[in-house]
Amino acid sequence: MRNFSALVALTSVLVLSGGTAQAQGKPASSTKQFKFKSGKIEPGMLYTYVRSDLAGTKTGSVLVYVPDRKRVEILRVSPGVEAGQLLTAEMNWDTYSLRQFELAAEAKDGGKKRLAAGTFSADALSVTVEDPALYRGEQGATTFTVPLVQLPAHLYSLDFVTLSLALRHLVDAQGSADFGVLAENLQVGPDSPNYFVSAGRATVAFEEDVDHDGISCKKYKITGPALGAVEGYLWMNKEKGYLQDAEIPVPSSRDWPDVKITLRSVEKVAEGDWPIRRLLEIGASPAK
Repeated sequence: MRNFSALVALTSVLVLSGGTAQAQGKPASSTKQFKFKSGKIEPGMLYTYVRSDLAGTKTGSVLVYVPDRKRVEILRVSPGVEAGQLLTAEMNWDTYSLRQFELAAEAKDGGKKRLAAGTFSADALSVTVEDPALYRGEQGATTFTVPLVQLPAHLYSLDFVTLSLALRHLVDAQGSADFGVLAENLQVGPDSPNYFVSAGRATVAFEEDVDHDGISCKKYKITGPALGAVEGYLWMNKEKGYLQDAEIPVPSSRDWPDVKITLRSVEKVAEGDWPIRRLLEIGASPAK
């Protein structure tokens, strides 16, 4: 409850500015601390994770598919929800953030309904919400722009999966970098109508090489104003470079008080087989 209150307090500050962070000129940048390494990305890889809260009271899944060196697709399946939520996106390897994305609901029969689309510019995220149901009955904005305070910038509602992709390209794997955090708005209303708000900056920093559940990993700590007084952790597979585990003790949405994702499997999947894998994952989730 304390962690939820902390994030609500952060987003309450943003309410005063209509749900957006006040722009301070161009966003600060730590992109020089990254260098794109094409060999760190193996096209066609599917990473499957168990997604739960830290207490283990609810369990879903996250599938991360990397068709090629620019695109990433993320499917989230949540308990009690019939449809999966599919994000299809393109990475920008100049800013080590997303370039653009589409968010859709995917049904068990393969039918899709587009929910929203977003584009990152050099200093802002512009979003169009196509399905008002995202706002759960509240009056939210159809289109809006959120100024960026820091590059790279990442959506916390994606469990920092895109941050883990960027970490593969740190110049110094034992270094640190600041990044901006965009979070789902927990207090949508007339004074704060945007689906995403800026939660501010955070820092991801190497902490130690560690044996994590029998896997050799690099452990990174996430701290800063975007997380309030708490700390999050990412464990990156030391040999392969992909995300092994994550624990972030702040709510990513109104449904999740905190987030833990744990790697379930890694495999190479042909792009033509990826839709079938999504439907199998969605179909395996109980509706209630």
